[in-house]
Amino acid sequence: MALKLSPAGQRLATIIVSAPLMVATSWILYKRLVLGEERRTADGRAIRPAGVKVERTDERDL
Repeated sequence: MALKLSPAGQRLATIIVSAPLMVATSWILYKRLVLGEERRTADGRAIRPAGVKVERTDERDL
């Protein structure tokens, strides 16, 4: 069951959901356009953040 929100509550919920998305998207674009960072591409391997070490157990995991 969805809670019925007033128009002001709907606007606030929209802001709460969309603001983090806008910040993250803006940060990624800033790093790419201003700082010249390369776009991340998927090559079929798992993407791990820099600095995260993985134990090598199987070649398929890499």
